[in-house]
Amino acid sequence: MSQSLLKAEHVKISFGNVHALRDVSLEILPGEIHCLAGENGCGKSTIIKIISGVYQRDGGTIEFDGKKLEKISPIDAINMGIQVIYQDFALFPNLTVAENLALNTELASRKKTVSWKNVRKIAEEAVAKINFDVDLDEKVEKLSVAQKQMVAISRALMSNARLIIMDEPTTALTKKEVNSL
Repeated sequence: MSQSLLKAEHVKISFGNVHALRDVSLEILPGEIHCLAGENGCGKSTIIKIISGVYQRDGGTIEFDGKKLEKISPIDAINMGIQVIYQDFALFPNLTVAENLALNTELASRKKTVSWKNVRKIAEEAVAKINFDVDLDEKVEKLSVAQKQMVAISRALMSNARLIIMDEPTTALTKKEVNSL
């Protein structure tokens, strides 16, 4: 049997007197695809935020790739290979598509200057992964909701993530875009 990529057991979290999650467990093996389904407010986004380090759980355990995670921050999650595509896209509207796609890579390189040629190359590779046709020089604020979603998805896929969590990733997408994804 394959080792779990992600294993969460008996996870719980409360916000004041509101018990958002009680005794939630899930397991994901490498290569598996899962869907968390449920009504609004049932805790889907909350468990995603716990796995990605946005929220700290009140109880339970989480293991990633066989390693117990006591406390995790969002940057820890990213460094381990956990990428989340949120409903709000987490994009910079005043930057271009290319800049949004290359920003993380350029920051991680810790160079003192930005190579615009490299930004373009990174962006072209990112959109090519899902056959996404978009003007890389367009400001994100001018894109349709579906295009913004595809930029967010392209950015997550370019990081060679080990676990990609998508919070309602296809809500704003057309059938063609869903098929590309």
